[in-house]
Amino acid sequence: MAGTALSHCPMLSAPPAEARALAQLLERAGNAALERFGRVTAELKGDGSEVTEADKAASEILVEGLAKLFPGVAVISEEGEAIAGSGGRWYVDPIDGTAAFLERLPTWGPTVCLVDNGALAMGALHLPRVREHWFAGKGRGAWRDERRMAALADAQLTKRHSICVPSRFHNLPPFGWKGKVRCLGSSAIHLAQVAAGGSVATVIPFWELWDVGAGILLIEEVGGRVQDLAGHALDPVAAPKPLMAGSAHALDHLTPLLASLSEL
Repeated sequence: MAGTALSHCPMLSAPPAEARALAQLLERAGNAALERFGRVTAELKGDGSEVTEADKAASEILVEGLAKLFPGVAVISEEGEAIAGSGGRWYVDPIDGTAAFLERLPTWGPTVCLVDNGALAMGALHLPRVREHWFAGKGRGAWRDERRMAALADAQLTKRHSICVPSRFHNLPPFGWKGKVRCLGSSAIHLAQVAAGGSVATVIPFWELWDVGAGILLIEEVGGRVQDLAGHALDPVAAPKPLMAGSAHALDHLTPLLASLSEL
């Protein structure tokens, strides 16, 4: 599947061909991880994060598979594998949510994103334990399995609404959020949860592009917003910095609350 150009096509009634190809590839990688589910132990990488044989097996499948699907496009994985290219670059996280994987939770899976001409162009996420696939293409919509996702609602907030937060959020001082919180163990899944309307926003302090690229596209393609903690527009390709993503109303509400926190 050569080439990376994306045309603006807002009225697609079925996922584009790239979505189906990526779904098959990510399912293969997810199945490789499932074969090792509950049977592997973790090693610590230099940055202190965990890695398992499942991460490495899934990474190999994804890197090789993307190179075949998109000839000439560079590929780089969180686990170190890389293929040179000149027509954009795929970023690969073979298991976003390795800790959740080790804890035998369902909230983990492979996720990939494509940067082309300095901007996010495509992204995909697969959840092996619940057999769900997510895809977004710049200007081509967001998809959950075979169904196009609806525009993000921007309703007034109530105590029933939730935000997705990092696992150590409880260590921060109270900041005035009156609703619920969710911590699912995966930045990619947090973003997908928000894009689907399950939560109104997510806060992600630390990330790399392979963690969040697909999820950011999901948010943007359903009309949500991605910003830094001060409320400014954020370019995820330029430099990682703490971000918030969600509906405009939720972010307008959260920005002044989070501004009082000195550290996330």
